[in-house]
Amino acid sequence: MASFEQHINVAVVATGLTIVPLHTAGLLDVSQSLIALSLGVFGTMLPDLDSNQSKPTQIVFKMVSIFLPLIVLVSIPNPLSIFNIIGIWVVSSLLLHYLFFKIFLSITSHRGIFHSIPMGVFLAQITVYIFYNFSTADRSFSLFAGFFILFGFLIHLLLDEIFSINVFGMELKRSFGSALKIYAKNNMFGTLLLYILIGTMYYTINFDDNLYIKLYKHTVQAFQEVKLL
Repeated sequence: MASFEQHINVAVVATGLTIVPLHTAGLLDVSQSLIALSLGVFGTMLPDLDSNQSKPTQIVFKMVSIFLPLIVLVSIPNPLSIFNIIGIWVVSSLLLHYLFFKIFLSITSHRGIFHSIPMGVFLAQITVYIFYNFSTADRSFSLFAGFFILFGFLIHLLLDEIFSINVFGMELKRSFGSALKIYAKNNMFGTLLLYILIGTMYYTINFDDNLYIKLYKHTVQAFQEVKLL
C-alpha cells in the first residue's frame, strides 16, 4: 500500500486541482478553498485510523481530542464560565485520547469496515451535519465540506489498490481488493449497521434534493469552463 507521504502528496495535488475550477466559478471563496484543501488532506488520513501504529491515527486522534471538545463547548447556546470551559475541555480531551480511542482501536481491525467506501460516505455525512449545525456554513458549503472529506478518503483507498498491483510482474498482491470495497466480508453485521447509519444520516441532514442537483450542475459547469470535462 502507499506510504503516508504518498497519500498526503497525492491528496494535496488532487484536491488543489479540484478546488481551482470551483473557486474560479465563484462556488468557493478563498477561505472556503483553504478549508476544502484541509478537509481533502484530512480525509485521506481517515481510512488508516484503525491502524494502531499509523501516523494518521496518531495525528488525527490528537487533533480530535484537542479540538472537538472545544468546538462543542464554544457552540453551546448558554455560554459557560471560562473556568468551567477549561475544566470540561481538559477532562473531555483526556477521556477521548486515553479511553474512547483506546476502545475504538481495540474493537477495529486494519483494512476492515473502516477502510471501505461506505465508511467514507458516512464520515462525509457527519462532516456535512457538523458544518451546517455547528458553524456559520450554509447548506452549499456544508455539502462541499462533506464532498472533500469523501474525496480525500477515496484517494486513499484508490492509492492503496493501485499499490497492490505489481505492474512489472503483472500480478496482484495479497492486499488487492481490501481497500476499495463496499463491504467487509468478515464483518457483515458491521457493514449492515453502517448502511443503516448512512440512511439515517441522509434523513437527519434533510436537505432538499434540488440542492444536490443544483450544486452538481454548477460543479460540472465549472469544470467544463476550464476544459476538464
